[in-house]
Amino acid sequence: MKTNTVPKELEALASQIGELIEHWGFKKIHGEIWTHVWLAKEPLDATTLVKRLDCSKALVSLALKDLVKYNVVRVVGQGNRRKLLLEANSDIRTVIANVVMNREALMLESVMNHFKKTSSLHDKTKKDLDLCDEKMNSLQMMISLAQISLAAIVDTHLR
Repeated sequence: MKTNTVPKELEALASQIGELIEHWGFKKIHGEIWTHVWLAKEPLDATTLVKRLDCSKALVSLALKDLVKYNVVRVVGQGNRRKLLLEANSDIRTVIANVVMNREALMLESVMNHFKKTSSLHDKTKKDLDLCDEKMNSLQMMISLAQISLAAIVDTHLR
């Protein structure tokens, strides 16, 4: 079926996957694009995705940039008019590991950096805010443990 008209069943599936992906911190469009790219027999280009999803080229372009960054979708060549051809990465374990390490690990690193700035506040400020040293130490341990655990989980799944 070579058509740009998307059957309502495929549209509904892509929408549902988009909603699921939203729960993981992505945008719905990421899941919708991934669905079309995953199910395609041949690599797709952005123009095809714009037509199928009936959305702006800019929205598709930004979403594809994210999906390529996380190695969820890969550029596999060039089609007509030098359009990039895209396919979904079928190594789901690597995809999940990339997303976790490039997103959650960075978030935890940011949390730790903010914690360090907070812990370096002047003692008087901490006292005025009634911050508990014991709980500050406990929070630092939690953040560190989360970072170590995340790295271990990803490392285990990549083996």
